[in-house]
Amino acid sequence: MSSSKKFLIHSSLITGLVLTLIGGVLCVYFYNFCKVKTIKIEGVPKNTVFYGIEGIRDNSLFFLSEEEVEKFIKKSNPSVSSVSLVKQYPQTVILSIALYEPYVYFQADKGYFVLSSDGQILKKIKSGEMDMDLPIIHYFEMLNFASYTPGDKIDLKDVRMTLDFLNAVKKQSLKVNTIDINGVDVIGFKLKDKEIVFSTEKAVDGQVYQLEQIIHQFRIQGKDFKKLDLRFNRPVLELTE
Repeated sequence: MSSSKKFLIHSSLITGLVLTLIGGVLCVYFYNFCKVKTIKIEGVPKNTVFYGIEGIRDNSLFFLSEEEVEKFIKKSNPSVSSVSLVKQYPQTVILSIALYEPYVYFQADKGYFVLSSDGQILKKIKSGEMDMDLPIIHYFEMLNFASYTPGDKIDLKDVRMTLDFLNAVKKQSLKVNTIDINGVDVIGFKLKDKEIVFSTEKAVDGQVYQLEQIIHQFRIQGKDFKKLDLRFNRPVLELTE
């Protein structure tokens, strides 16, 4: 091999090593420089307190995962429904946070759970702490108050159905006071001057459709009902006098 070729190979190796070294130094520099120093929160009231947010600080923006950040924040804050993350280089993170709305009270043996619309426990309270105008679910079997923590979900079939029915009733501008789940077949909604009875043995969509059609027709006709029972193929109506 000629000396010129050896020189070129030698020079290429040196150049490669130098570039690799420079690249490594730059990576370390930017890794350390682009660490989170400023955290901005959007989408919630200014003084809302979130736990665990400071755990994001001093993490490198390069390796900060939106999925992991959302998971981390939601675990520490059960009231959070979603988190989106925007990286603003070199050292800022913007978090857009959406919160669950308290939807219903669920009675347990020694207190109440405040549930979201999908059955997640937002917080646990005693009866004297019920300060929101929300419907109250009475379940046939009292759940153990101490066995559940905020962030847990009441994932029982009849409870899920009840929340779907409640959403449908609210869409009809009807205010529900209490809901009784009796454990057999009946989910009874008590309103101020009305009662609506749903079945756990029939599909939710079919009962919701019947509810919507009946209420729509009654409003056109200027009529109203005292009790509406949707457990049967043909709904049973008790009209107001």
